[in-house]
Amino acid sequence: HLEKHIVHITLNGGIQVEVMRWSNHINLRITMAARPGQDGHCGNFNGNPGDDTQDAIRARIGLGVPQGESLFRVYMPAVPGKRETLADCPADKKAQAVAACRRAGRTDMDACTFDACFAGTQYVNEGM
Repeated sequence: HLEKHIVHITLNGGIQVEVMRWSNHINLRITMAARPGQDGHCGNFNGNPGDDTQDAIRARIGLGVPQGESLFRVYMPAVPGKRETLADCPADKKAQAVAACRRAGRTDMDACTFDACFAGTQYVNEGM
């Protein structure tokens, strides 16, 4: 079990940021109202889910963060290639992932199962 350390940040304009620090990565949760021209990894918030696919987002904003904008000392550029899906998760591992997500009470089963299958079941409580 990883101990979670969360940093809470309140910015002007009603923006809330939570930085969840884990042993080998960080997660961010940003809560804010949509702004004109907003776009990013989660979409553009225009109410049209059809233009928020991974391919559409990559076409608009690129594959990753440019090195000059990275917050990390070691820069790891995103590399295009095959994107894993739940169909790529071996059946026994998928069954373990689904069971872990259910035990954790997760309602976003596809996202939780994907994370547990490819990153590990120790992450099923993240984002809850």
